[in-house]
Amino acid sequence: MDTAFTHVLDEIDQRITDLQAQARAVGVTVLPPLLALGTSERVGSNWLSDSLRPVMPQHNEPLRQQLGALHPLSPINPYGVNVDQVPRALLGALGWHGLVEFVVSKYAPARHLVKETNLFFTARSLLRLFADAPAVVLTRSPLGVASSFMRSDLYRRWGYADRYRQMATMTSAGPHERFAALVPDDEPDQLTALTRLIVLNTVLLADALDGRDHAHIRYETAVLDRAAAWTPLAGLIPQNRLPRTPEDAAPAGDDLFATTNHKSNLAAQLTPAEAAQVTRCTAETLAAAAAAVSPRVLDCAATWLTGAEHYQLAEKPKPSRTGSRVASPPAPDAAYVYLRGLAWRNQLASNAEFAGLLNALHAAGVPNTQRGTHLLLVPMPHERGGRIHWTPQHETWTVSPGFEQHPVYWVTWLGAAAFAAVNSARLPAHGELCVLAADTEPSNHDYALGDVAPVAHVTAPHGIHHPVGNLQVWCGDGPPPQFGQPTQRWIHGAAWNTPATVEEVNRLRSRHLLGASRGIGIRLVRDVTAPFTGPTIAQVATVLHTWIDGLADRGRPLADHDMEIVRALQADVALRAHV
Repeated sequence: MDTAFTHVLDEIDQRITDLQAQARAVGVTVLPPLLALGTSERVGSNWLSDSLRPVMPQHNEPLRQQLGALHPLSPINPYGVNVDQVPRALLGALGWHGLVEFVVSKYAPARHLVKETNLFFTARSLLRLFADAPAVVLTRSPLGVASSFMRSDLYRRWGYADRYRQMATMTSAGPHERFAALVPDDEPDQLTALTRLIVLNTVLLADALDGRDHAHIRYETAVLDRAAAWTPLAGLIPQNRLPRTPEDAAPAGDDLFATTNHKSNLAAQLTPAEAAQVTRCTAETLAAAAAAVSPRVLDCAATWLTGAEHYQLAEKPKPSRTGSRVASPPAPDAAYVYLRGLAWRNQLASNAEFAGLLNALHAAGVPNTQRGTHLLLVPMPHERGGRIHWTPQHETWTVSPGFEQHPVYWVTWLGAAAFAAVNSARLPAHGELCVLAADTEPSNHDYALGDVAPVAHVTAPHGIHHPVGNLQVWCGDGPPPQFGQPTQRWIHGAAWNTPATVEEVNRLRSRHLLGASRGIGIRLVRDVTAPFTGPTIAQVATVLHTWIDGLADRGRPLADHDMEIVRALQADVALRAHV
């Protein structure tokens, strides 16, 4: 491996080239991921990813959601730069390594799905990172998007006023100034601002994809003729594995993200005046883009913004319920239950417990976020599912009130392993979790609540709360790295937003060590025959510092870097916990 990389793209390109060559040498074809790129949020992208879950490993908005606001590639960083221009100093050792692994881990014999929406000026960087990846554009008429936003008060809840100001700032001067007319700083009302952002992102995506092959799926087609919606993906998914639309799925308790509530028609819950405003603003903003992009790009964007004719205006319903339904009562004391030769912790790790770990490690000199790359937890706004928040004024991590005893998610494998280590425990192996799940009735899955329930449940099979359901959990083991790929760890179980069939619960899927999700948490286990005393916070801090410093050596296989921290924090081949 050439160690004289002058840019992170050099290393990414070289590692992918080597990976594919090693695979070909043994008769294996490694595929780039399928990029599913939405022209806006609420374009119905969840139906695609949920339908393809049994067919393709899933990655939901890893750039938009999992990069910190100060990361140079973050879509919400007003001063972000394209990936081909990002200097090494802005990434740092952890950010450089994390970006390389983010890309390389998506190349595999089984094609992955990477879904992103609202990339704005980051779309070009994502496409450069995955230069050979097929792309499908997911669109929905601005009328339908606006209806969804208005129905659930998403403009306010998801901070779109801040998003509009960010885009206005980014286009006020510098390389993006030619798009300033699309998002003028004139204090627009919510509907106008939302529509302008939809058109801006659509134009930017069309511009970034100009000259690159891509497919196109309309949300309207997915609702009215699901079979036809799969046609653009012909050749990218094995035909005998194309999913079928479930007809008998139970209705979801919260339909903000659910795909189990089947639709057969399209209704825009807007007044005639609101619908006319969206239509007029779409046309005006698209006209303003004519001076910024080529006619070919403009025509493409205009096509993606059509579809209003499929909607009927309908009366606005009462606001839908969102978020976790169950209050967070005091949890029972954490204890270990002996089952089949192992001691299982009786409940998932909670937000309060993990915030304590973050505070202790911060005090020991290990910040969770370094140059926009997250180490242990991906902190998200509360309305995006984040329950643990950094308060700069007090330099402390706090938990959203009422969610202290809900299970932590958005946690990386490193965060899960560090939590296990300081609690004198380890993460369970995938096979051990399969045994635990056997003959267990799952709880809280398929969007039944719309979020996780507290760590304590009314029923606790074997004395263990949520042995299946509520959240998937990180495993201590994972697939052997192949062809120069990074180390990955298995994920097991069912979450509030996934199916809970036996096949889905035990299906093998994995992520790299810095990956995270709103559906993955932490379950602890101890070995009865080989108990041990875990490390102190200071020892874990030293381990993490040493590992991050060592990431500057880019001449080593990715798995060598990763296995150093795996062995240090969690387990050896025999899954004996130690530090």
